[in-house]
Amino acid sequence: MKKIFLIFTLSLVTLTSCHSGKKLLDTYVTEERSLNVTKITDEKNNMVVGVNHKGSPNGRFVASVWSGNKKAGLYWLRTRLLDVSPDGGELAYLNSSNKQKNIMIRRASAQSADTQRTFRNISNFSWGSDGKLYFADLSDDEHSTICSVDSHIGNLIRQHTSNNEDYDPVLSADGKLLFFTRVDNSGPSIWSINLQNGSLTMCAIGYCPCIISDNPNEFLCVRNNEAGNSEIWRVDYVLGQETLILSDKNMSFSCPSVSPDGQWIVCEANTKSSITKKNNLDLFAVRTDGTGLVQLTYHPAMDCSPVFSKDGRRIYFISDRATKKQEWNVWSINFAGL
Repeated sequence: MKKIFLIFTLSLVTLTSCHSGKKLLDTYVTEERSLNVTKITDEKNNMVVGVNHKGSPNGRFVASVWSGNKKAGLYWLRTRLLDVSPDGGELAYLNSSNKQKNIMIRRASAQSADTQRTFRNISNFSWGSDGKLYFADLSDDEHSTICSVDSHIGNLIRQHTSNNEDYDPVLSADGKLLFFTRVDNSGPSIWSINLQNGSLTMCAIGYCPCIISDNPNEFLCVRNNEAGNSEIWRVDYVLGQETLILSDKNMSFSCPSVSPDGQWIVCEANTKSSITKKNNLDLFAVRTDGTGLVQLTYHPAMDCSPVFSKDGRRIYFISDRATKKQEWNVWSINFAGL
């Protein structure tokens, strides 16, 4: 397989700020003042699921599905916890209740009722262009299977894989292929299943696939390197070309999402808060060729699982900011293409 390695020097665009007097309960910090930070859900009504993070890797880091940065000493279980409906009018997120995690949907506006759409035990999911919710089902204690359910009608579950450890399902732009992460003794790799005939194809090593809508033969994914960092790659699995988009010895990147116009990637990455001096996750945007990296959020809380609105003007994400007990909620910020 031909590999193209493009390593870009990362220069962060930062804003001048003064953190004196800032509290962790603030909705936003000085650098975020122009972003119109908006809280979408209410922790009093629903327990939104956030990223699982810790200070040591889970097993063999390179062959795991934990993102992390060895130098920072921060590791997190990357996973897709949030998505937007095909028409852009609704959000889906994971809710924790009765020792299970299930998909909830609601209007994208701040004031909306929430409807539970699965009754299983879900670890991650995506919202397909066909209106179905594709998810990793952990109801079987021994395996994780890829399943789907209509986002609005009935509770009929279709199972797409079995007897494996499968995660991160995402539907191709044309709706013909379902990409997902399969984990075995050699580590994580990205596979596709043809939804018409059920054929399986191993496409590349990595995890957390993200579709690039203007090129059906390409996707983004995350890989862990031997130095103990997580990187974002762009893979053309038909031509066998692999391009390194984001890599830095001090930072690691995961959970990429591509803007509707195909020009930008938003992702999560480890940073050190200038307020608490502790490592946390913030949101970053970068052009799809790996240039123009810019930090979007600066709050000392954990900001994760970003996804673009369908018009590309806002970014939705999960964060434990501005709550006394660090409960997770869905938030949004403006995005103007920078």
